[in-house]
Amino acid sequence: MNRLVAAVPLLACCLLPTLAQAQFKGMRARIPADANTLVLINAEKMFGSRVASREHWESRRKAAYENGISALPPDATEVAIAGRSDHEFGESIWELALVRLSKERNVTTVAQRFGGTMDTIEGRSAARLPNDLFVLQMSPEMLGSYTPANRQDVSRWLRSTNINSGDQLSPYLEQAFTYATKVGSPIIMAMDVEGVVSPTRIKQRIEENPVLKAAGLPTEQLVKLLSGARGVTLGVTMGDESVGAIRVDFKESPEILASIGKELMINVLQHQGAMIEDFRNWTPSIEGNTFLLRGTFSTNGIRRVMSVLELPPALHDSMFDAASPGSDPEGNAILLATEQYWNSVTSLVDDLREKPKRDHVKTFGQAAMWYDKYARKIDRLPILNVDQEMLDYGVYVASAFRDAEAAMKGVGMRSSLRTASNNPSSGGYYATMGGYRANSGYGPSYGPQGVTMGVGAGRASINEKGRTDAIIRGQERTAGAASVQQIWQGIDETTAAVRRSMVQKYKTDF
Repeated sequence: MNRLVAAVPLLACCLLPTLAQAQFKGMRARIPADANTLVLINAEKMFGSRVASREHWESRRKAAYENGISALPPDATEVAIAGRSDHEFGESIWELALVRLSKERNVTTVAQRFGGTMDTIEGRSAARLPNDLFVLQMSPEMLGSYTPANRQDVSRWLRSTNINSGDQLSPYLEQAFTYATKVGSPIIMAMDVEGVVSPTRIKQRIEENPVLKAAGLPTEQLVKLLSGARGVTLGVTMGDESVGAIRVDFKESPEILASIGKELMINVLQHQGAMIEDFRNWTPSIEGNTFLLRGTFSTNGIRRVMSVLELPPALHDSMFDAASPGSDPEGNAILLATEQYWNSVTSLVDDLREKPKRDHVKTFGQAAMWYDKYARKIDRLPILNVDQEMLDYGVYVASAFRDAEAAMKGVGMRSSLRTASNNPSSGGYYATMGGYRANSGYGPSYGPQGVTMGVGAGRASINEKGRTDAIIRGQERTAGAASVQQIWQGIDETTAAVRRSMVQKYKTDF
């Protein structure tokens, strides 16, 4: 869990209150009170920045979305994503997204494109899509989504939240909303973690964490500090550069972490598979009850930040002229949809293949998270009018990504199980070096005595366990890498076969 709040001048807090009303209008009140995660993106401000102009973000935006790499629709101006997650076990309970677009949209177009069914919930047009998602018409220019697609839950959400009587967010998320509206940070990601983990569990994690264990800090003081964590925020501002900050907020000063805070944060990010190499060059500081890590983002770093979004692509209307079967007598819609699906899947395959090298991924755990995310991106691609053989190919690739994820996650699990049961024994070893003792047959022995040196059975067993544990971990890493390589070989072979089949069927290159 991590958060970044961009460093901004104090004068920014004095902006006129109308700014808060203009930005994310109608979105704040739609976020339920039990939300504990919040993402706010001002796309106009982000893509209108000097760094975006210099690096041509806008020109690449549409292509990235159409190929499934970016989840941000090309004409989205503001995005709010909220959810309730079980932080301890990493499971989502519900998620919603609100997207304001530059042009009017009709939710029926979404249903046509994605093969959904139309409904009316609390007076609003709604499309239920096959991927467990409702898309709703919130206003002519704003669409919303809710998952899981439980109609009763969606109905209760709409009844309990509206622009006149929105629920009260937790103080921590309210603070994050202020960063996006009054301060104007174009990207804010906030997570409320207050009360998530018990002191007993925190004490156990302290003993397991190599950074905290090596630091030798007072355990009880650490437990008190960490159990009082309020939340984590990531914020990004954009001018000539993309400037970011991670802040972790506590109930008391985290001064005890002054010497190890940065190392600890990087360790946690690596463990969670959310590490961005830019963080290594950032500067840590402590301000009041907050630990901060500030610095600049590279282009690749910003890409990593944006890639964590899981905004449903269904929130953008159809790219195709044919909106329904029968309106395309020559069958061009099938070819166009199939080509687009092929381009999206193969772009995701190529992007994931290069991601470990590009992002300097060092552990299987880091890589596994991205395989799951890319599988979900494939699951959410438009499927209306797509050739069935091509859809089967997409399902195969998504399944292969998940198999690779399981193989990589299994490396650590199998290593832990095997090393836990690995209890080699050794009787130790001894040696005598130098000296001699002589006796002439009468009187005492004379001459220097030899020195006996050795390692006892207990120490020898510990040494042997360390050696054999290292062998076990190496064996599991090798086996895991071989499994992933075999999965990639299967993807490549299937991709080539599907391409040949599509060229033969449609008489055009894929």
